[in-house]
Amino acid sequence: MDSFPLTRKLVVAAHAGLAGSLVGAAALHLGWAKQVDTVRHVFSDYALNEGADRVFAGTVACLSMGSTALVAGLVRSRLPVGAPAIALLGAWCGGLALAAVFRTDPPGVPSIGGLVHRYAAGGAVAALPAAGLLIARRLGRRPGWEATARSLRRTSWASVAGCLAFMCAHLCATAPAQTPAVQEIGGWLGLAERVTLALEMSLLFTLAGVVPASREGR
Repeated sequence: MDSFPLTRKLVVAAHAGLAGSLVGAAALHLGWAKQVDTVRHVFSDYALNEGADRVFAGTVACLSMGSTALVAGLVRSRLPVGAPAIALLGAWCGGLALAAVFRTDPPGVPSIGGLVHRYAAGGAVAALPAAGLLIARRLGRRPGWEATARSLRRTSWASVAGCLAFMCAHLCATAPAQTPAVQEIGGWLGLAERVTLALEMSLLFTLAGVVPASREGR
């Protein structure tokens, strides 16, 4: 009797959720290209446009559900990823869920919901590469997992670099003193965020590949 049918289904659900979020992101970029500047505007700004708000919520929901299935699959795989990594992945999933429920603010119109959205999204983006680094460190100690650990480590560090670049651009975009240099850096906010999100999607797909590999390595 196969003792891993649920684990396989969780991996399939994870890939489906991640793929669904990519489809949603592509639809937003193509359908609302005139309303949202991909270089200057953050991804959440799609939610401020009529029609795009529902697509945005669905995209983030797909990502959250796919990530939740991934976490469940990692837990069931019994790989020694460690409780801290699972907690960080849980923070990623929870932050995404909150970001989908609470919409960002229009420029100059702050709200509690917008504040929740920003902190939840920021916390999620920071938590994922931290989890990847912890998992890479643990897998690197297991014979036969060195290549997987290196791949996770490289992608996680690239995501960390992306997070730092995004944070720098965000601080410049929101700085009270807008010098020409600060304005120039802040003008790349949207692109910095999209590069970071692309790296983190790559990290998620790499993690999704760890679960079936763990079964093969038994």
